[in-house]
Amino acid sequence: MKRFLIPLLAALAIPTTVNANVDSKVAEDCVKATDFQGCVESMSGQKNINLSMTFEEEERLALEEAKAYDKALIAFETGDSLKAMKSINSYIKKNPNSKEGYLLRAFINTYDLSEYDKALEDVDKAIEIDQSYAIAYALKADIFYFDIGGSASQTKKILNKAFELSPDNPFVNFVKGDFHYDDALILYDKGKVDLAIKSAEEALIHFEKVIENSKNNEDLIIKRIYPLGIKYTATALMGEAKFELYFVYKEIKDRKNAKKYLEEALSDYTTAISMAPSQEKAEEIELDRDFDLITPADIYTARGNIYSWMNNKVKKACSDWKVAKGYGDKDAQKNYREYRC
Repeated sequence: MKRFLIPLLAALAIPTTVNANVDSKVAEDCVKATDFQGCVESMSGQKNINLSMTFEEEERLALEEAKAYDKALIAFETGDSLKAMKSINSYIKKNPNSKEGYLLRAFINTYDLSEYDKALEDVDKAIEIDQSYAIAYALKADIFYFDIGGSASQTKKILNKAFELSPDNPFVNFVKGDFHYDDALILYDKGKVDLAIKSAEEALIHFEKVIENSKNNEDLIIKRIYPLGIKYTATALMGEAKFELYFVYKEIKDRKNAKKYLEEALSDYTTAISMAPSQEKAEEIELDRDFDLITPADIYTARGNIYSWMNNKVKKACSDWKVAKGYGDKDAQKNYREYRC
């Protein structure tokens, strides 16, 4: 009976409002007001104003609000954090229930301003609005683990929720792959080799899903976070993870898997090289945005290292190191000298 109590009291207290054709929702909202009649007139007047707005005016207002969001998005992608924040704040003020608005502000706070607590507040607000917002869960896990040092166990729970909601989303899968790869390195350092292998191979599954499902840089947020391309970055990380797995399997004397991962790492790095931007562009972005990117020099050095572990491939190793050396890579310079290329 409790759920019907307020409407019943309202009907008893204000019988004239029904006869006067006052909107029932307005009547319910005003029942507790001191000046009931004034409240009704005020709210009804506001409603009439809204109803009097033409379709063209509503369309124009919606377009202006959409432009405000786009303005913030474009500013974020170009690295203009102050303009991006100002625009998104204005947008959220007019659209307080926009999950996209809160999420974009969380990205700005994370990647431009390093305001992680504020970013988490916005992510939680976006999730409160839509509890099925997979990207918000993924960003929350990313901030929680990589930026504020949250536990691996709690991060897994958040990421599993994101993946359950959107198993093919490139951002969700990239964060999940990045987490599992990092966790694998930590587990290996702790001597938990079997768990490290399992986590690294889990990372490979998610990096592969990034490559399969990404349209590569068409989304401005993705373009901002992975300025050299999310496919390129995921491919390079796959090569790196497989090269690490080569050494682990070699250590435990599993030659078959060691050989497999060495050859696959070579293939992934070769693919990454074919997708890579110029070294100059990569270095420019690194300096401009204070990012640590996987540059072509890094990949040529790594592929040269792989060749050096293969039979009769030293010349190819030297060739790759020479390219990387030309880009100023110190590891490549050292290898080139030590192998007497």
